[in-house]
Amino acid sequence: MALISKQQINDAVDLKWEDVPVPEWGPDAEVRIMELDASQRGYIEAGSVVANDTGVSARVDSLKVYREKLVMLAMVDENFNRMYSNKELPLLSKKSGAVIERLAAVVQRLSGMGRFAAKDAEENSAAAPSDSSDSD
Repeated sequence: MALISKQQINDAVDLKWEDVPVPEWGPDAEVRIMELDASQRGYIEAGSVVANDTGVSARVDSLKVYREKLVMLAMVDENFNRMYSNKELPLLSKKSGAVIERLAAVVQRLSGMGRFAAKDAEENSAAAPSDSSDSD
């Protein structure tokens, strides 16, 4: 395996996406869900940390919109531009809970979050050892 340059890293297209059927929103309706990038994932995780360090009321408020935030950040149009801004989060909160739950699960799977993080870690630990040398 060869080391790569910063330019190669920056040029790499490493975010996964998936078109997900949403029949509840119309015949043949699909939405595109994109893996969260590092800053979006940080936004979600920071909200969880803040909620854990505050009172019960703040934790409940944060968790009430957790799924909607995931979907808001990950749902993109055909040009991979976000469909909903942070200010439009209340619009998603009015949609079917079952649909939002299903889409949030796709976000988590693509982003290696929640129950999918443990599965990814399990698969990665089974990978072959690296070529690095041990000093004895």
